[in-house]
Parts: sequence; structure tokens; C-alpha cells
Amino acid sequence: MSLPTAAAPTEVRIAHCLLDADGAVLSAARAEEPFYAASTIKLHVLLAVLRAAEQGALDLDTELPATRTFTGADGEEFTLSGDHLDPTHPEPGTPIALRDLATRMIDRSSNEATDQLLELVGLDAVASVARELGLGATRVERLIGDAAALERGLTNETTAADLARTMHHLVAGPGLSGDSRELALAALRAQRIPVIATVLRDGVRWGSKSGWVDGYRHDVALVEDPAGSGPRLLAVMTAGLADQEADTRIVALARELLPGLTA
Repeated sequence: MSLPTAAAPTEVRIAHCLLDADGAVLSAARAEEPFYAASTIKLHVLLAVLRAAEQGALDLDTELPATRTFTGADGEEFTLSGDHLDPTHPEPGTPIALRDLATRMIDRSSNEATDQLLELVGLDAVASVARELGLGATRVERLIGDAAALERGLTNETTAADLARTMHHLVAGPGLSGDSRELALAALRAQRIPVIATVLRDGVRWGSKSGWVDGYRHDVALVEDPAGSGPRLLAVMTAGLADQEADTRIVALARELLPGLTA
């Protein structure tokens, strides 16, 4: 079963945004143009979950029964299946801690974990975090796989600039405690589906979140300079390219923008 997503892109587009350790822009092109976000929205969900935990609204050690059934925009239940499913995810009803859901949402891009956390924290909480951080182009309006929401024109989109800013806030910005930042960094560094990181040289520490659906392929990465000049945050978004070509263009930009850090 294919994923309900968004209209296919009508042109080839590539955007990027590179930030330094202080969040200053080092390089950008088409960085404010919205793209269908695919799984990169999971970074915004992670921020909302960590904020809720910091405020005492959630306890990350709380266990819930794993599920793949959720409530759509029409008020009816829908169940993820086919391409939506992570074969390693616990079976429905199996207890799983919120912190484990958060990790699985990032390191293996679990849609089940994402929708369970989104239902728990709420779409409004994600929108609130985006507003607070000035992510003016980021819209997280529906759960993954919610066909009813898609039919109503609800979408999930962001920009390369917003993705880079989100990554910067997760790993270096103010407002998160040491425990929250440690969880975020551990999940990002455990990434199982990297793109930018595939061309980094040995000894360079990194963390990332990629996202892809037909016609769209993106990656945003934290890249730490062993020489001590501070981390770089690079987001690259593509539309209208086949997967292999998109990856080729993403890693070519990484090599261009991260001299000395790539192989």
C-alpha cells in the first residue's frame, strides 16, 4: 500500500541551508521555499514532545500500549499498514515507553511511533513550537497516513531553513534541559537511514534525520568538526528527482559545503 502524501512535484527543485554552531547562516539557496516535508516533520514532533516533558505534561518513562490505529481528521479510526509499518516495531498492545517511541520515530523513522506521539501531544502543540521558534513556513497539520486529512487539503511541509533551525534548536539552542538534549542527540546519532553522513570522513561525529516519499527526498544533519570549530547544521531538500539522483545531488552539496569533513 502506498503512503497518502501530497501531489507529485511538477519541477525539479533543490534547496539547502547551512548554519554554524551559533545558528548563523553560512550558505543558503531557495532555503525559504516550502517542500512537502515527508519524515522530516518528525523533528518538529520530537521538539513538541520534549517541550511537553520539560513542562511536566509528559513523563518520558510512561509506558503505553503500542498501536498502529489512530483517529483521522474525520473522526474515524484508521490503521497503518503496508509501507507505513516498521517491521521491528512492537506488536499492538506491547508496552513501550514514550522515550522509546521518540527514539524510534527518529532513528528508524517509525510512522507508528510518530502518530502515537502526535496523538498524545497534539497537532496544536507542534504548531506552537514552530511559532515559538519562528518557523514560519512549517506546517504539521495531519498524522501520517491520514487519508481523510489529505482529502481535506491538510499537509505537512517545511523549508530547508526551518529544518536547519529545528536541528540547531534540538542540539545547541536554549530551552532544552540536558536530559532532553541527550535523548535527541542519541536518537539522531543512531540514525539508520542517513544520506549526508554517507560521505563524511572517518572520525566526524554526526546525527541526522532523512525523509522521503515519491518525488521528494531530504536530509538534515548535525556534523561535528573534529578540529573544534563547532558543529555545522546542513539541511538539503529535493523535489522532482528519482531517489538515486536526489541522493547524488544531496551528497554533492555536502561535499561542496563541508570541505575537510567529507571523504
